[in-house]
Amino acid sequence: MDSVKKKDLIINTAIVLLSVVLLISIIPIVISSIYSHPLYDDFYYSKDVYHAVINGGNVFDVFSASVNTVITTYKTWQGTYFAIFLFSMQPASFSDKLYFITTLVMVFSLIGSTTFFISSLSRLLGINKKWSLILSLITLILSINFVIDKHQAFFWWNGCSYYTLSYAISLLLFSFLIRMYHADKKTRIVLTVLSVILSVLIGGCNYSTALFSSAVLFIVSVLVFILNKKKFPVYLIVFLVLVSSLVISMIAPGNSVRASENVGISATDAIIESIFFSLIYMASWTGLSQIAGFIAVTFIGLVSTKKSKFEFKYPLIVIVLSTLLYATQLTPSLYALGYIGEGRLVNVFYYSYYLLVSFNILYLCGWINKKKQIHMKNGIQKTISLVCGLVLVVCLFFGGCIKYGFKNLTAVDTSLALINGTPQEYSKEYLDRIDQIKNGNGTISEIETIPDFFGPLSIDEDPDYWLNRGMEEYFGIDEIALYSE
Repeated sequence: MDSVKKKDLIINTAIVLLSVVLLISIIPIVISSIYSHPLYDDFYYSKDVYHAVINGGNVFDVFSASVNTVITTYKTWQGTYFAIFLFSMQPASFSDKLYFITTLVMVFSLIGSTTFFISSLSRLLGINKKWSLILSLITLILSINFVIDKHQAFFWWNGCSYYTLSYAISLLLFSFLIRMYHADKKTRIVLTVLSVILSVLIGGCNYSTALFSSAVLFIVSVLVFILNKKKFPVYLIVFLVLVSSLVISMIAPGNSVRASENVGISATDAIIESIFFSLIYMASWTGLSQIAGFIAVTFIGLVSTKKSKFEFKYPLIVIVLSTLLYATQLTPSLYALGYIGEGRLVNVFYYSYYLLVSFNILYLCGWINKKKQIHMKNGIQKTISLVCGLVLVVCLFFGGCIKYGFKNLTAVDTSLALINGTPQEYSKEYLDRIDQIKNGNGTISEIETIPDFFGPLSIDEDPDYWLNRGMEEYFGIDEIALYSE
């Protein structure tokens, strides 16, 4: 077998093995979703759509109910118009049995957007499709299994759509921007239209994603202006649309109402702390399993960028600038709230951490290859180095899993829970509480069996508590309260 065929065999084997690991990772997550149900804000934001559905409304009625929710919320609570639209469309508002769609949307939007973005970035850096796919699989396996907050990543529509889905949409936008640069005229027009649409959506998403996307677009627009002024107007249009959409979201009357209930910090402090905490987060997340992944990325970078035509100039500037861009994701929550935010927001920082570090590793490898390519002396040395490297990566990965706790990995956690029957019991108890509410029982007890990747009802003894009010309006009942002995 010649060296080319041997190399292809190794790459194809790696793709198959990693694909199997990813598939094994998501199967128990998807199965667990069958037993998930709406919680918290899900009820309040989707109540109008839910009422339109149960009253036999048509598509227009449902859409009108959603728009009404967006307008009302824009005036009274927050301006993130596209996010509110998503909230109003939570799957269970159409049928109690459809809430599992939450997990399907989040898992596959994360997989699809990450793969497409890494493919687009790899094309720009001169990395072939197979290496790109391996990079995507490594990133996704680590992102899914070590995610910070499982519940708010995959099983709660309101929290997931606000951050995970918005993050996925932003990756699509970045992918289109990359591909737009070298596209032919017709393709560029299509990508421009799609980018404008996505910019309008992202401008109405959470402020972390919107600000980060605006910062990225600004840098990209400046680079395009320097490199090719003829293509600059297209990027400028997309940037202006995104910023305008963000401004529309920011000037919402409801934002002042919400701001009055939170105490933030100054803009200067928010910027400084966002840089500080982003570095702290990345350091804390880099365990043995992550190091194993980054070693694999380094190997791929050294091998795949040898023949790249990309110039890989100014690596230090690229590393510093990309890290500062990454930190902008933390700034809005620090400024508005005075703290980083809930697990659903930290999940997005975690996903993008892998992309940031991997991108910088690939860029450094490309720079090294441009300076002096690394060569092995003979075939035996190559084989020994590859085997030793593979053993090291595998040992580090499993060592990291042991230290992290195998039972804490998302795939293992959900699998063990399904075997123990906790999601099934949770669903049974949840549906029992909902039946009680629908039958007029205004006092219900909390769910007792709750897997760590699901959440409690979290209602209060006070019927006027905001979570209680959301359920009351959703189910059309005067009063719901938590039973307390």
